[in-house]
Amino acid sequence: MHNRNIDLNGKKTTLEFGHEGVLYRQSFVMYDKQTDTKWNHSTGLAMSGKLTGMRLEILPSWVVRWERWKAMHPKTKVLARDGRGGFMGTYVADRHANDFGLSVGQGPQAKLYPYDLLIKQEVVNDVVTPHAVVAVFDPIHKEAMAFSRKIDNQTLTFEPAKAKSPGTLLMRDRETGSLWERLSGKAIDGKLEGKSILPLISVPWLKERWRQIYPEGLIYR
Repeated sequence: MHNRNIDLNGKKTTLEFGHEGVLYRQSFVMYDKQTDTKWNHSTGLAMSGKLTGMRLEILPSWVVRWERWKAMHPKTKVLARDGRGGFMGTYVADRHANDFGLSVGQGPQAKLYPYDLLIKQEVVNDVVTPHAVVAVFDPIHKEAMAFSRKIDNQTLTFEPAKAKSPGTLLMRDRETGSLWERLSGKAIDGKLEGKSILPLISVPWLKERWRQIYPEGLIYR
């Protein structure tokens, strides 16, 4: 997900994008209708044309099942479309989890957290420059998120925590003992109750495609 607003010749401009119909390193290419610049949809980098070298701001997003999102945001709006699937296919990480990973960060600092590892280690404390990161995982629905571990000038260390009700995913920080909802990043009990950790830019990727776009990126082991 990208911010379409850029500064063009000193003027705030909202770009409108279309599909170029070609692939670059197994990733499709967009063009903007204002300048016909060609952009990599994964990284937001302008690869050729008038705006070459410019990069669109990537916005935080989450690939999540509709029922979970609806429960969290009952008044949400939906961008409707016709049918399902189509030539771009359908996201199937829950059926082919071993093929996917969660990418955190950009450029040579990017790091991939493979789902086959997260299935075994559902809460991972790590560093992706410049952030202290916690990567979290839902092993049932194969959903992952990444958050900053820093809050109020304190860096927390997280570990999985047992929940009283099945299907509820929790974690606890070692520094204060507070209990957190794993996929929302909100503290629900303890010293930090009511506070939230900041979600980071993190995107599910097919592992083979991620390596094509981030040849210098690291894979968490």
